[in-house]
Formats: sequence, C-alpha cells, structure tokens
Amino acid sequence: MALEIIETKADPGFEKRTPLLFVHGSFCSAPIWRYHFMPFFASHGFDCYAVSLRGHGQSAGEWSLHLYGLCDFVDDIIKTIDHIGEAPVLIGHSLGGMVVQKYIETHDCKGAVLLNSLPPSGSFSSMIHMMTHSPELYWALNQAMLFSPDIVSFDALKRMLVTADTHPAGLAEVHGLFQAESLRALTEVTYLDIPRKRALPGIPISVIGGDADVMIPVTALKETAAFHEASLDIIPGAPHAVMLDRRWKMAAERIRSWMLRHI
Repeated sequence: MALEIIETKADPGFEKRTPLLFVHGSFCSAPIWRYHFMPFFASHGFDCYAVSLRGHGQSAGEWSLHLYGLCDFVDDIIKTIDHIGEAPVLIGHSLGGMVVQKYIETHDCKGAVLLNSLPPSGSFSSMIHMMTHSPELYWALNQAMLFSPDIVSFDALKRMLVTADTHPAGLAEVHGLFQAESLRALTEVTYLDIPRKRALPGIPISVIGGDADVMIPVTALKETAAFHEASLDIIPGAPHAVMLDRRWKMAAERIRSWMLRHI
C-alpha cells in the first residue's frame, strides 16, 4: 500500500532530536499539518513527518476507502515508522488520536500527543456534544458521512474547525482537502474497536485540547487523560482544528514544552 508521506526536515544547527509523526483526523489528509505545525517544529530542531492514511490524500486505496478500519490505519503508522527509521513521538488529532491510541496498545514509541482526540470510549460523547450545542453542524457532518463532503459549505466547515476570529483565507486551501471518510472506521469508533487497554508501560502521553471545540467536549479530554494516566492541558478558546486556528502557536508551544520535559 503506497502512502503519501510528507516531510519537513529540521533546520540546521540543532542537536538531533526525536522525530515527530503527525496523524491526521477524519475527512482530511497529511497536508493539514504543513501550514503551521511542521514548519514550527522543524524550526525548533525536529524532523517532521505526516502520513495520509490509506484512502486519504494521495495515498493508495481511494476506491476501497470504506473497507478500511482502525487496524489498517495502525498498519499505516507501522509502515511510516519503518520509513522514518526510528521511533518517533506520535501526534494524533481527532480520529488520528484514536488511531494512535490503538497503536500504543501493542507498539512502543517515544511518546504520544493526543490532540483534541476521540476518547477511549469512542465517538458517543462527541455526537451528544454536537447534537446538544451545534445540531446544524451535526446534521452537516452526517450528510458528509452519508453522501459527500462537498455538501458541507465553507461556512459550516469553518464553524466546525476554527474560531470566528480566524481569518477565512487561512482555511480556503484546506477546504479543498476535505474528503470522504471510511464508514467502517467511523462505525468502529462508536464502540466496536475502541481502546480496551492503556498504552504500553513507559510511553509518556499528553492530552491537549481546547474548550471551544464543537466536536470533542472537555469531558472527553478528561476521560482520555484519566484512562491513560496522562497529563492534561486545556487551551482556553481553542477549537477542534487548532493547528489551523489563529491559536495554533499556543498549542504548538505547549506540545514542544511537554516534549522538552518528558521525551
């Protein structure tokens, strides 16, 4: 399975650091990380890699996307780490955070950052949160799941992903990355293939998220941190796709600070 792996090498002059592997969430692909996070971490001495999970972006498997589940996406992480050549810190966002949790059940890594990640109990809390606080966005997301992501307007996508004070031009190119998501994977994260056990011993884990996320409630972040006995960092005013928001640097700095202390 050929995978799209994008790379941003560390700026010269730094001592060798642990590489970073970014894992995207649902309905998107690896380039979502290239706008702010990858250049930022490269400027601080980290080799950065981002993978488009099979059926996403330019990776193979577009026509069989809906047949892929979390176990297949875990295999993609394994293959990407083989490409990197050493164990990285995994940074998983949303559904990508769930994939990372499944990976660290049985595989080692230098550390894991779960960024606005689905919690171990699955997507139920996220569905209730959206139905209660943003029913119109919940309906738009369901239309994207059942029919086509093209149904979701730019305005609805902006409201789902970033805050109102983020300039829409920053989201314009990303709107073109919005794509279908595996129905099998979306079904599995409701209950069928959620994490059943904590990460392997010795893996430092950080749970980071925002209290303005319309998709992942703070209660879910707290659940994830408690389950993995991980550190918890709530960013005031940060939305779901914080890596695209005007607050992106706040999140990136917190991740970097945590890695300097624990990796």
